[in-house]
Amino acid sequence: MKPFIYKTILLSLLLFLITGKPAIAQVRPLTMENAVKLALEKNRDLQVATLETTKSAQKVREARGYALPTVAASAQYLYFPQKQVSFLPGSFVGLGENQLATFRVGGSNAFVGGVAVSQPLFQAGIGSAIRAAQIYENASAEGLNEVRAGVVTDVKKAYLNVLITQEQLQLQQQSLLRNEQALKDSRSLLAQGRASRVDTLRAFVSVENLRPEISRLSNRVEITKTILKRTMGLDEQEAIELQDSLQYDKTGLVVPGADAFFEAVQARPEVHRLELTERLNREQIALQTAERSPKLSAIGLIQSQAQANNLKLADYSWPLSSYVGLQVSVPIFSGFRTVSRIQQAVITRQQSETQLVNLKEIVRAEVKIGISNVEEARLRIETQRQTVTVAELGYRITRDRWKQGIASRLDLSDAELSLTQAKSNHLQAVYDFLTASVELDKVMGRIR
Repeated sequence: MKPFIYKTILLSLLLFLITGKPAIAQVRPLTMENAVKLALEKNRDLQVATLETTKSAQKVREARGYALPTVAASAQYLYFPQKQVSFLPGSFVGLGENQLATFRVGGSNAFVGGVAVSQPLFQAGIGSAIRAAQIYENASAEGLNEVRAGVVTDVKKAYLNVLITQEQLQLQQQSLLRNEQALKDSRSLLAQGRASRVDTLRAFVSVENLRPEISRLSNRVEITKTILKRTMGLDEQEAIELQDSLQYDKTGLVVPGADAFFEAVQARPEVHRLELTERLNREQIALQTAERSPKLSAIGLIQSQAQANNLKLADYSWPLSSYVGLQVSVPIFSGFRTVSRIQQAVITRQQSETQLVNLKEIVRAEVKIGISNVEEARLRIETQRQTVTVAELGYRITRDRWKQGIASRLDLSDAELSLTQAKSNHLQAVYDFLTASVELDKVMGRIR
């Protein structure tokens, strides 16, 4: 066995020297601020929204291109197994007046090449198309801000979920330590004849009842960390360690004033995006209406063509022909398609107007609810802080009375449970306050 062990150790050392990497994975320390920065760099939803803004810029460029000239080059080669036929009056070759003479003309090989140019001079829809594309670009930018606000909010809430789960785990571990100490004291008192066997059994049951909850919370910590990493866009295998803790700091919260609704409407990217969408739909109406207008373009063509019965291109003659002119297109009847498209654009604009009104009412309700949630959580924190202090004092007094034989084991269990519950309620109130504050920032449009 010893040679095998030596070989294993040597192989491990050799692999370490070759790779230069330790076996222990690196842990990324993570504050909430750093988590947000990483999410803005790596979150895939945000990357998709960024690409959408890039695409919208290309739509503006495309719309402007309709006002520029169109240049097209063409080339053609034709082979005629039977040459083309031309018809002439029969009198040209001595036939009757009512007869036609046929002649085969041209060569077996034909080459045609040219360049055509078309420049719009008047086209009513071009201006509307450019404005529509620019509005769409601005709406895409607001959509990016909306996604960014959602990502920042989700990351902060996921970060807080990890923190409260870790704090709950620590709280249960502290409760386990208190109950284990109580079990130790109970066994000592039982040995001295100062405690009953029932009290010792109750202490043992209390200890064992806490172990499954600790196991559940330990697993919950890993789950919440996985959710946080996914929200940030980090690899699931990467280890992270949170540096912040759940702390109540009311000085950092800016509570909105009486004009909170107007502040939120002016700052929310969703409202801006829908306002731009309503303007876009108005331009779509103008764009569809422009289809009824005539179109005027300047056109030109220069081409060369040659024919022969052989493929000796050096002997070909390449005469040029060209023309310039104006082309007018006047729509007369399109099977009611244009009228239908205009009506569709009108209905879409009405839908966006209704959605905008509805969104503003939603924002009004969200602002009211957000302020209420923050205030309610703040009041609970103040109340629970006093409750924790009283519960700690009560537990210490009950524990001392129990050791002196004045209080029962049941009284001690109730005091310990009350202390754990008070700390848990205070922890939950702090978490609710921080979560409500993050949500309120999003509601007020403070996240950009």
